[in-house]
Parts: sequence; C-alpha cells; structure tokens
Amino acid sequence: QDEWRITDTLSATVGLRYDYNTWIGNRLSPRGALIWQATPKTTFKALYGRAHRAPNSFERDYADGVSQVANPGLNSEAIDTAEFVTDYQLLPNTRLRAAAYAWDMDNVMKLGIDPISGLSQYQQSSNKVLARGVELSSDTTWDWGGRLRGSYGLQNAEQQGSHLPNSPYHLGKLNISIP
Repeated sequence: QDEWRITDTLSATVGLRYDYNTWIGNRLSPRGALIWQATPKTTFKALYGRAHRAPNSFERDYADGVSQVANPGLNSEAIDTAEFVTDYQLLPNTRLRAAAYAWDMDNVMKLGIDPISGLSQYQQSSNKVLARGVELSSDTTWDWGGRLRGSYGLQNAEQQGSHLPNSPYHLGKLNISIP
C-alpha cells in the first residue's frame, strides 16, 4: 500500500493484497481511495475495494452422512465495493458523516441441497448479490470522556431482483458511553 499527496488538499491511496490458499489458489485484492480535504471542516472520500473469503473447513469438508455432505469444489466468495463519504466537523467535539455505497458480491456460499444425496450442502450461488445504501451518522465526544454516537442506514440487498431475507431496509444505532 502507498499514499501520494497530490496537492495540499488531495491525496490518493492505492493498495494490493495477495493471498494464496491451497483450496482456491491465488487471489488479488486491490484497494484505492481518493481523499479531498475541501475545507478545514469538510472531507470528501471516494473508496474502492475488492475482497474475497475462502470457504472454511466446515463449509467445504464437513460430512456426517446423515444431515450434510461435503463440497470440496467450493471456491471463494468475492465482493467489489464502492463508497462515497462526506465528513463534516460541526463542532470541535462533533463529527457528521454521510455515505453512499454499492456492493456487488459473486459466488456467495449458501446452504443448499445436494441433488445426489438430498442432504444439506454448502454451494456456490451463480447469481450476484447487489446491495445499495446510504448512511448518516453523528459522533460527539466530550472532554470529560462521555461519548454519544448515532447512525441511520437505508439499504436494499437483493439477488435476482428479490430482497434478501434477514437484510433490513432500515437500520439505526445509538451508543452512549460514560466513563
């Protein structure tokens, strides 16, 4: 990974990760960021990344012959992410953030049914999972150590035009920390 200061207010970061696993072989994961400090209180970021996850031994190799069969042919999942972020320092102790993102996931592993045995088996999905969303957040930290954080996100995650189960459209968080 390396960072370049293009101007006093603009920087770029580029990184490349190499992974090797005997089950899936070689994988390259590029990452990049373009960061613009527009004003002393406002920063804009454009981010891109690719990552992967190899199957674990349970997903790939577990077989009890009663409820599940192994799938040694599983490949890694992959995700491409793009995100645009705006950070604004409202007060010396308060930061606001707005973000918009897109995720494209390939080869997602999921529990399915083996067509030969009729038992459960982890399998690769041939359909992409697409997620799009926006998030707003605030973070205030006081000199005495207290902290208040909150966020609200709106997203849609779908596969073949259908919303994914257990994937919320709305997600809010509120955290309070007192020493």
